Amino acid sequence: MSFEWPEFRERTPIDSAMSWSAEFESYDQRKDDCYYAVTLHEGDREATRFYVKIDVGWVGGDCTDPEFLERMRTEIHTVAARGRTNTEYIGSLTSWLAGTSLPREPDKG
Repeated sequence: MSFEWPEFRERTPIDSAMSWSAEFESYDQRKDDCYYAVTLHEGDREATRFYVKIDVGWVGGDCTDPEFLERMRTEIHTVAARGRTNTEYIGSLTSWLAGTSLPREPDKG
């Protein structure tokens, strides 16, 4: 059985007005970083999208640990709640070729 990175397609509340969802984008095995395309939702509308980088060095190779999914959700939530990207990542080559890469919004913080 091969490993698949988790998807967070159901909206996770940030506060009473905002929520987020996330789709796996890419994994950089050399740096042990993975990237998610996060969508912030304001009510029923999509407010913005950006990439979130997660250093997964803490996993230690065991992605079957029950705490793995919750830790990934927490890591994404922390960045999503700030409302802006935490990376210079601009999307995978596959995303660029498919025209699905997200626009780059500089981190102002």
